[in-house]
Amino acid sequence: MNFKIGLIIQGPVDSPGIRGPFLRDKSKAVKNKQEFFTEFDCIENVINLANEAEKYFDEVVLSTWQHSNLEILKKNKSISKLIICDENESRNYKKMFFTLKVACDYLETRNLDYIVKVRTDLSVNLKLLYEECQEACLKNKILINNNIRDRKRFLEFDDFIFGGNFDFFIKWMKNLTYIDFGKPAGAHSSHSSLFISYLWTKYKSNSYLPKILFFHKNVVNNSNKISNIAIKEWSSFHILDKFFWEDSKLRGENLDRRYYDFEPAKPYKTSHKIKYNFSAFFHYLKNK
Repeated sequence: MNFKIGLIIQGPVDSPGIRGPFLRDKSKAVKNKQEFFTEFDCIENVINLANEAEKYFDEVVLSTWQHSNLEILKKNKSISKLIICDENESRNYKKMFFTLKVACDYLETRNLDYIVKVRTDLSVNLKLLYEECQEACLKNKILINNNIRDRKRFLEFDDFIFGGNFDFFIKWMKNLTYIDFGKPAGAHSSHSSLFISYLWTKYKSNSYLPKILFFHKNVVNNSNKISNIAIKEWSSFHILDKFFWEDSKLRGENLDRRYYDFEPAKPYKTSHKIKYNFSAFFHYLKNK
């Protein structure tokens, strides 16, 4: 028996950013923007993703924000639901959270077993992704796209692709949107917020974990309790291997092999430092 899988294609129609082959060269990219960066029109890629996804996935949702060139996507019958978000949030990672949440609002009314998310500017083998989701769903595992690269940074994971069982994924995305865990702004804010929101969704009801521990300002130097459960979780994720990524493209070009072909690091706990975002924590208390 096959599980029913919903796919969320999430992101902007225009995707400015680093070119696929240079994804791991961000330090160089700052010095030579013209060579390393591109302005990518995602329309054709989204159409290809949707048309291919229709063969395998039970629901295909495109969740994006306003753009002048959406008419062609509105006419695409492979897309089960097109959601256009007007949430006024200039930070792209916050837009990602909100667009995922509203996609889940729609999928919550569907009869699904598992939900997975991909980016609008990412081209992957959707048949393989569907098979990976089937396996992850069977084993009741969270699907993520990459292993640990930096041994100290095990309280984050990438946002290219991730998925989870239906009920859990929806709760996770709602927590991600409604609770600001006080992570610092920047390129990796979505990575750390995704992970800590995952832990919150799974462990917040455990009495041995004071809730303030989830509101640490940094990815490193967290408490032993948070670090220990994070390390434990890494042994249970369904992680896409390097063979999955071999024909993938980011912004229309081959994905940097160094992004997915590396020796995973073993988590290393750093000493706990009392650096909590009390403002974010009190805001949560006030609004819960």
